[in-house]
Amino acid sequence: MIYRCKFPNCGYTTNNRSQIHEHHIVPKELNGSDSKSNMLFVCPNCHSKIYCPECSSGIHSILNENSIIIKHKLLSTGGQVLEYIDHGETKYHFYS
Repeated sequence: MIYRCKFPNCGYTTNNRSQIHEHHIVPKELNGSDSKSNMLFVCPNCHSKIYCPECSSGIHSILNENSIIIKHKLLSTGGQVLEYIDHGETKYHFYS
């Protein structure tokens, strides 16, 4: 199986499951579930950029100039859509 980072504009792929992270869109700290609809595969580098304003501990509680806030993972007729905020601007990323 090939795992792909679902982060916008990242081309990271691996066939080694230990080299990719599963990110909880709603963090476990905020009672996020382990369901597929709440999970997103991201590479270690992109995972470190994710910021969650509601988190009080861990890596996702750190805001810096490269931070991205993931809002939702949605399903549409065109596939899956990631809604995120990058540099204060809401953006959408389609992926399969």
